[in-house]
Amino acid sequence: MIKVIGYELLVYKNDMMKLKKYILTTMLLSIGFIAFAQDSLKANVFNVDKVLRPLLSESIKIQSNPNPEVPEIKNPVFEYTNIPDTKHETSPTIYTIKPLSMGTSLLPKLKNNYTKLGYGNYNTPLFEIYLNTVRNKNLQAGFFAKHLSSSPNGNNAFSNNTVYGFVKKFSPKGVTAVDAYYYRNNVYLYGFEPANLKPLQSDIRQLFQTFDVKGSYSNIVKDSNAIGYKLGVGYYNFFDSRDVSENDFKIMADFNKRIQGNLLEVKTQLTITDVKNTLVDYQRVYFDLNPRYTLKIDEHYLKLGFNSTTFSDSTATKFYIFPVAEAGYSIISKTLTAYAGITGNVQRNTYRSIANENPFVRGLGFNNTVNTFEVYGGFKGAIGPQTSILLQASWSSIQNLLFYAVDSSTYNSQRVLFDNSTAGVTNLKAELTHEFDNKFRIAATVNYYSYGGLQLAHPYARPTFETKFNAMYNMSDKFIFRADIFTMNKRYTKLIGATDSKDETLSGIVDLNLGVDYLYNKNVSVFLNLNNLTNNTYQRWYNSYPNYGFNLLGGVSIIF
Repeated sequence: MIKVIGYELLVYKNDMMKLKKYILTTMLLSIGFIAFAQDSLKANVFNVDKVLRPLLSESIKIQSNPNPEVPEIKNPVFEYTNIPDTKHETSPTIYTIKPLSMGTSLLPKLKNNYTKLGYGNYNTPLFEIYLNTVRNKNLQAGFFAKHLSSSPNGNNAFSNNTVYGFVKKFSPKGVTAVDAYYYRNNVYLYGFEPANLKPLQSDIRQLFQTFDVKGSYSNIVKDSNAIGYKLGVGYYNFFDSRDVSENDFKIMADFNKRIQGNLLEVKTQLTITDVKNTLVDYQRVYFDLNPRYTLKIDEHYLKLGFNSTTFSDSTATKFYIFPVAEAGYSIISKTLTAYAGITGNVQRNTYRSIANENPFVRGLGFNNTVNTFEVYGGFKGAIGPQTSILLQASWSSIQNLLFYAVDSSTYNSQRVLFDNSTAGVTNLKAELTHEFDNKFRIAATVNYYSYGGLQLAHPYARPTFETKFNAMYNMSDKFIFRADIFTMNKRYTKLIGATDSKDETLSGIVDLNLGVDYLYNKNVSVFLNLNNLTNNTYQRWYNSYPNYGFNLLGGVSIIF
């Protein structure tokens, strides 16, 4: 039995290697105790029911999450008291810095002034002078004067005189500008008939004089979100030698602001115009409000706004408003743009504007020409580094178009003629400009007009086709050659007599002019202008107002 027990113990020993010493010691102690205390039991007899398999009790889980205490952190507070006010002296080290060499060149002396003296056939003297201030960050001023006249045999003499001055004052906040202008133009009605009529010089004299002064202040915008503005006033007095006087007073205020990079502009102007002679005193008041907003998205842009004019005179008050819109797309980025738009406006016809266009006019007429609707489109931009173009087509609906007729009752002077209907005007326009390094430049403009729906038989004195061309070539900075050509097709004119009227035709015009400057040095040059090389004594205004034939003008220019 002991062998069996020993065998079982060996088996148990193999199964429970880790508890060998503990179990063996326990069993030996148990055998000794049993032999000593239980005599009634059979000695050395043991029954083993199963192999010992110890069990571990179930773990006990904590039902709540631990909440450890967060330690409190306090920033130390330092107090500085009773610190003595002590200045520590330092000993600077002074040494000489070697200057950088800027060379000996200085800013060149500006030569902003020039004078021109010349003389030509038909007893034509020329004098011209321009003076301007030198470099100045705070002030700029200039003065200009010119005289040009001709006195051929007969009454087709003229004299033009201009005096102009300006001052601009610059400050960190804005620019203040003042302009003053005087103009004197003297012509004669040399187209009177019959030829043997000998009127007094005072009867056919046309003398126009203008005094014009303007002032403005515009702020300097340093912040892109700020509002820019320009405030201005203007006044002119225009009068002739026949006691007709026109006074014009203007107040204007322009504002602009960028909204998310897009420009908003608002232009306003109040104009009071008064014209009078010995019989008439006629006053007109205009107020214009013209806002614009330009939206740019990538290669597209869109302008939206309107033109509005409130017009008032002694008879009535009228309000005009015209939508304005223009859209464009850059076919070639920053180079060539296609565009289309609509617009409209009120054109003021003043005595000054009429006489400046046609100096042989007599008689007052002051209807407003109203462009009720205009649609246009085309292309603009550059087709090369030095070449720019404009191609545009437009159609307009216009009321009170201004034309000219001949009044035989006043020495065949010109008179204003308005078309009272609403006419349709088509305009095709092309412009080309090319410039190369200030050595070569050409510019050409072509205009075609078509008039439809006129109440008048023809667009009197207005051409339907005209061209302008000019070119300049600088040869070695020694010779400068110039060429100017302008053409105009035939025009119609109306002759208004005491009892009847008739239409006449004016021939087309071709005027070719050439000029050359010889630069003797940087300060002195000699010029020669050859005008009307074809000797075409054309008539711009009917009747018997022929232009001068071939004429030349030469002289010297001095820069100082």
